Amino acid sequence: MDEEFEEYLEEEDDETLEMAQFALDRGDDLTALDLAEEYLESHPLDVEALNICAVAASNLDDNPKALALYQKALRLDPRNGAIHHNYGVLLDRLEAYEEALVHFSRSLELQPDFPEAYINMGNALDELGRIEEALQMYDQALRRMPDAPDVYYNKGYALNRLGRFEEAIGSFQKALEINPSDPASLNGLGFALAGLGRDKEAVDTYRKAMVKDDKAPTYHYNCALSLARLHRPEEALQEFSATLAIDPDFYEAYIERANLLTDLGRFAEALESLDAAEKLEPESPEPPFYRGVILEKLGDPTGALVALDESLRRDPESIYTLNNKGNVLMDLDRLDEALSCFDAIIERTAAYPLAYYNRACVFARRGKVQEAVRELAKASAQEAQFLADALQDPDFEGIRDKASFMRLLNRRKAG
Repeated sequence: MDEEFEEYLEEEDDETLEMAQFALDRGDDLTALDLAEEYLESHPLDVEALNICAVAASNLDDNPKALALYQKALRLDPRNGAIHHNYGVLLDRLEAYEEALVHFSRSLELQPDFPEAYINMGNALDELGRIEEALQMYDQALRRMPDAPDVYYNKGYALNRLGRFEEAIGSFQKALEINPSDPASLNGLGFALAGLGRDKEAVDTYRKAMVKDDKAPTYHYNCALSLARLHRPEEALQEFSATLAIDPDFYEAYIERANLLTDLGRFAEALESLDAAEKLEPESPEPPFYRGVILEKLGDPTGALVALDESLRRDPESIYTLNNKGNVLMDLDRLDEALSCFDAIIERTAAYPLAYYNRACVFARRGKVQEAVRELAKASAQEAQFLADALQDPDFEGIRDKASFMRLLNRRKAG
C-alpha cells in the first residue's frame, strides 16, 4: 500500500508540474508560479520546476526572484542550454547586455541549433552597438527559421541603423511577405524609404502602418518628419499633434515640431513647444539652443546669447552652439568674443568650414584683407559654395574689390 501511495503522490506531483507548464504556456503566470512553487515544496532541486518558476516570476516583473531561481537552477544543472537562454533573456531585459551575451553564447554551445538564442544574442549585440555581429546572429537564426518574420524585422532595423537602407527594404519586404499585417515592419520599411530620400513612398507606408495600429506614436512621428521634408507643413503638424496626443512625453516630437513652427515663422508656438520639451528633459541642451535661434530671428540678440550660453552650460562641447553664439556676438559687434568662439571650434575640429568662413567675416569687417582671404580660402577649399556666399555677404563689402580677394576668386574659378 505504501508503494502504491507513493506512486500515486508522484503521479499527482507530475500532474502539478504539467499543469504549471500548461498555465505558463497560456500566459497565466500567477497560476504557473503557484503550481511550480507547490511542486518545489516536495522537489526543491527540480530544475524544470525552478525554470518554470523563474520564467513566471520574470513575466510578473518579480526580477529578484527570477534571478535567484535561474542562478539556483544553473548551479544544479550548468549544462542546461534552455536555462542559460532564459536567464540571458532576463538579463537582456534588465539591460545587463554583456552578461546576457555570456549566457546566450553558453546556450548555443550546448544547443547549436537553438534559433531563439541566435535571435536574442543578436538583439543584445545590437543594443551594445555591435550591429555587424548582430546581423550575423540574425542570419544564423534565419538559416534555421527561414520563415520567421520577427527575425527579418530585427535584421531590417539593424540595417536601418547602419544606413544600409536598400538591404533594410529587402528585409522588411520579406517580413511583410510572411506577415502582411505587421505595422512595425511597415514602419521600418517607411524609415528605410525615407533614408533613401523616397519620402512620398515613406508617407504612404507609414499611413498603411497607422491603419493597422493608430496608437503607435512613432509611426505618426516618422510620418511627420517625411511630410516636413516634402514641404507639406500643415500635414506634418497634424502628425506631430497625433504623436503627442498618444504620448505626451515624446520629447523629440516637441523639438521637431518647434523647428517646423520656426521655419513657418510661428515663433510663439515654437517657443511653447520648446518649453514643453524642456519640462521633460530639463538638462537637455536642445531647447535653449533652438530658443536662441528663435530669439535671434525675433531681433533679440541679447536674449539669444543668454539662451545659447545656457545650452553651452549643458553641453560645452557643441560646435554648433559655439558657432551660433559667435554669430550672435557678431550681430552685437562683439568681434573679439565672436572670434574666440570660432577659434574654439577650430581647436576641436578642422572639418567645420563654417568656422573658417565666420573668421573671414570677422577679419573682413575689421578691414584685415589678408587674414580674411586666408580664412575664406580655407573654408572654400572644403566647400566651394562659401566663395559664392562671400560675393553676396555684406560682411565682405569692404574687401571684394581688393586684389587678393579677386585672385582667390579667379584661382577657384580656374581650378
